[in-house]
Amino acid sequence: MVFKQFRLQVSLRVFLIVASAFIFSFFVQKELIATAAFVFVLIWYQVWLLLQKVNSIAFDLKKFLDSLNYDDLTQTFTVNNTNETKDDLNKTFQKALNRFRDKRSQRESDLQFYKSISQHIDSAIICFDTSGKVVFSNKTTKRLFTGVKSSHILDFESISLELFNIFNNKDEEGVYYCTIPGLYASERVVVQKLLLYVKGEMINVFNINRVEEEVEKVEIQSWEALISVLTHEIMNAIAPVASLSDTVKGELEYLKDNYENEVPTKEEISDLIIPMETISNRVASLSNLADNFRVMAHLRESQLEHLNINHLCAEAIESYTQKYHEQNIKFDFQIQHEGLMVTADAQQIRQVLDAVVTNAVEELTISEIKSPLVIIRSTQEESKNKPIIRIIDNGSGIEEEAQNRIFIPFYTTKKDHTGIGLSLSRQIMRRNNGRLTLKTEINRGSEFTLRF
Repeated sequence: MVFKQFRLQVSLRVFLIVASAFIFSFFVQKELIATAAFVFVLIWYQVWLLLQKVNSIAFDLKKFLDSLNYDDLTQTFTVNNTNETKDDLNKTFQKALNRFRDKRSQRESDLQFYKSISQHIDSAIICFDTSGKVVFSNKTTKRLFTGVKSSHILDFESISLELFNIFNNKDEEGVYYCTIPGLYASERVVVQKLLLYVKGEMINVFNINRVEEEVEKVEIQSWEALISVLTHEIMNAIAPVASLSDTVKGELEYLKDNYENEVPTKEEISDLIIPMETISNRVASLSNLADNFRVMAHLRESQLEHLNINHLCAEAIESYTQKYHEQNIKFDFQIQHEGLMVTADAQQIRQVLDAVVTNAVEELTISEIKSPLVIIRSTQEESKNKPIIRIIDNGSGIEEEAQNRIFIPFYTTKKDHTGIGLSLSRQIMRRNNGRLTLKTEINRGSEFTLRF
């Protein structure tokens, strides 16, 4: 609307100037010199007014653009109520500057918020620009390198050559390990590298954590989870034993008081046998739990050898096909890479395969899938060219809560199961310098991966 008014006013003034020029020409031809001179002065006055208006608008526009160019948002545009077009334009400029001010204020507030958070986290964070200058470091970084100047990447060469090489490495993002001198002794740290682009400039962000602290956190979490499951299992076994023991004690006291010289009836004896059988079963369950715990704690050392995993999987598929024939489960073995060799314990890897396949078969049976299928696929991990075995089923998937606890010892969602199969399998894979991972999707199935 403002620019339409401005265009209309300028067009009108140009029209008047052109019309005045024609009138001036007419009076000159008629030799009316005095009148022509008056019209000429009028033309120059109109031109001067037009230039004044354009210059005023241009000045305000330059003032607005300069405030943006030099990031000077303190400029103000006043409204004098003398020129409607200029006042409307100044209102627009002022509104735009106010919006820029609000956005900058919000951005600075957010930046201060994130800086405050990063200053108070336990991890050391340090950022370098492409020239090696430190553009940010938090309090944990300063504590980690106490008494050492750390304003440039070169300052870290004297602290730890390993750490300096990691900082100076031109590779992409990744996780690295190195040793740095600590206050009392050398410390092993894990360094995670992240690349960010700020205003077109690459920033190298490094997150540094003590390996010992990370291990302690994982150990504490593992022990808490294990204690929780063990407590649950033990209490499930002990609670009925305590209750039934009181029942049996009461029955025996009743028999003692009422049958001094007589023999109890069969029904009364049966009333004692039933709770005693339950107690016996619960004690057996506790004994089984102790045996399983002993298995977890005393896993034999792995006998490493060169192993062709394609041959191992082929033998496993043959046995599974025979074992689960009556359950109508189809097994499919897919070899995507020939001659995949690993250094591992063949018996233990077969034990892991058995545990994972057993879990898949049980899930398929519970889910009542019409065409149950288990795929065992031997291939290579694309990014690292390392052999992997995938066990894929088309079951109903695993719930999120179970996903987070499925590898915890003694955790199980199935009745009459020990809950050590998958946990023991992960421990075995670690003994064989590998990993066991899970990927699952509800109503789509699960995929366990043995990574070597």
